Amino acid sequence: MDITVEPEIYCPIIDNTGNYIDKCPAFIKHGIKCPCGARDNWVYDSKQKFKQHIVCGKHRKWIQQLNNSKMNFYQENIKLQETVKMQQEIIAKKDKELNNLIAINRYLESKTIVPTHNQSVDLLGIDL
Repeated sequence: MDITVEPEIYCPIIDNTGNYIDKCPAFIKHGIKCPCGARDNWVYDSKQKFKQHIVCGKHRKWIQQLNNSKMNFYQENIKLQETVKMQQEIIAKKDKELNNLIAINRYLESKTIVPTHNQSVDLLGIDL
């Protein structure tokens, strides 16, 4: 099994006014992917290539869309936090159920009568 290092996902920063702005990372270690949609599944492996990308029209339009839908991201974040909390509760409940079933199974396995091979039966004395 090979271990692979995934490229980072680019995330614009937020300025003092609360708007998304581009800032090229100081260094790109294992490549960087941009979720703007200009080049799907494209990994930028150098700072210079990524700087060229963030000035393209499609990327600029994406930043503008992020700034126009900031409130939607906040609402979506709240919904996702609620979903995670509910899923954690469901997982805890299922984990408890699983532990109970394991305990029941172990108890039933310990109570099972295992026949011994030393018992002998007199088959000649059986009346048909």
